Amino acid sequence: MKTGLSILFIVLFFFGCSQKKKSEKSELVIFCAASLADVVSEIASGFKEEYRIQVKINLASSGTLARQIEHGASPAIFISANKKWVDYLNNLKLTVPETGKKVAGNSLVLIAPKESSIDSLAFSPEINLPEIFEGRLSIGDPQHVPAGQYAVQVLENLGCNEKLKSRFLPAKDARSALMVVELGEVEAGIVYKTDALKSGKVKIVTEFPDSLHAPLYYYMSVISSQNNENSKKLYNYIVSEKAKYIWEKYGFIL
Repeated sequence: MKTGLSILFIVLFFFGCSQKKKSEKSELVIFCAASLADVVSEIASGFKEEYRIQVKINLASSGTLARQIEHGASPAIFISANKKWVDYLNNLKLTVPETGKKVAGNSLVLIAPKESSIDSLAFSPEINLPEIFEGRLSIGDPQHVPAGQYAVQVLENLGCNEKLKSRFLPAKDARSALMVVELGEVEAGIVYKTDALKSGKVKIVTEFPDSLHAPLYYYMSVISSQNNENSKKLYNYIVSEKAKYIWEKYGFIL
């Protein structure tokens, strides 16, 4: 009788371990800035094809995602639109420090609805943004959206932030800032160049030089609670040669 129970226990133990291992391999989660929706989706698809591991993606502003992780969310990977939020989680000991890595770069552009009468123009330091358009300006909410923070830096360096501040229409994330312009609800917006390029509903009025804002890079890190073999596979795949052409295809700077 004892022998039978022992065998049953061993079978159940290994079955449980097998199920746990299967579960660990079946799905990974990436938390990433909303502006990375297309590129990360395609990279995740390639990763699934190669490793047979499903990848789910949670998109939001970097600040929102960092707060979610702070309050218990456990994705495998976090990709932020700036270094600030990766450092924030690292200080809370929620990331694996040695995995903090700069992934790709982007730039900022002024956009308008495609049918707008606003003409495209070459950037000049003397550009007078408040006179180029009337009405509201769509930007990511500077309180927690890196794209919005970069936009404010641009306006401050051009000396027109105070003039335009009352005309801001803050959006919950970078993609939402784009969508408001696409819908024609505002006359202009400041968004990532990669977002503008993928849209058939807006036109780029001008591109801002990098000197007007802090370095615009995306940073990635593995989350401590998910520091396992599969998370590392995904981490390495995101910066692999196989993924490089995908980043470049969507207009990101490597």
